[in-house]
Amino acid sequence: MRILVIYATVEGQTREIAEHIGRYLKDNQHEAVMVDTTHPPGSLSIDEIDGIICAGPVHIGAFPAPLRRYVERHKRELMARPGVFVSVSLTAAGDDAGEWEELNEITANFSEETGWWPVSVHHAAGALKYTEYDFFRKWMLKRIADKKDAPTDTTHDYEFTDWGALDLFVDGFVKDIPDVAGKI
Repeated sequence: MRILVIYATVEGQTREIAEHIGRYLKDNQHEAVMVDTTHPPGSLSIDEIDGIICAGPVHIGAFPAPLRRYVERHKRELMARPGVFVSVSLTAAGDDAGEWEELNEITANFSEETGWWPVSVHHAAGALKYTEYDFFRKWMLKRIADKKDAPTDTTHDYEFTDWGALDLFVDGFVKDIPDVAGKI
């Protein structure tokens, strides 16, 4: 299968997730066509694409503008193939019901804003990259982490992504593409 992997990143974790998806697809005899929406190609042809995986991080209650614009601009082409969404956030590392409800609303708003409706969504936990933050961001995230009993040692970075769960999600999607494609 040939899978289009569309993503945007803010701090780099979503890029790592998208690249992991690309390697996973390749390791399983599929092809990944990678599109970083902050530097997208001029045109999009999905004639030889079997499915779409879109990945984006939640920051300040929304997904990055380049991702939203790209998906909205290409919604007709994207809706012509089965597609899934990988939402990346620190909320996905926790179990606060209210925060999960908000995360689901943010993801639904993305579809309403762009006109693209994935067949499934996977919420992947992100990372705390303290060593890459400026003073204010590090201070702010340390306070938030402390309230949630998350790591607060700012001399280290912490990755919360469950790579095995992500692989299972991608594998399930690829296996379901023939069934879903017949319903589009």
